[in-house]
Amino acid sequence: MSRSAAVDNRTGVEPHIIGLYWDRDGDIWQREDGGWRLILQSGVAVDPISLWEWDNGHVRDYAPFTPVQAIQTG
Repeated sequence: MSRSAAVDNRTGVEPHIIGLYWDRDGDIWQREDGGWRLILQSGVAVDPISLWEWDNGHVRDYAPFTPVQAIQTG
């Protein structure tokens, strides 16, 4: 499944399913009950402690978000 086909989030609607997401720049975020954590930025691990809010933390500025899917090999 392609990243762009998984979720159409151009409206800035926050995904509510807990898990890992790619943002529009290819960075990886983790969605949790309490907010968002930036996990990888440009392939480099970043601050795993800070928790960002969708609106006040400006996470929405990096939408659309696409769920990270496990890669299956045959």
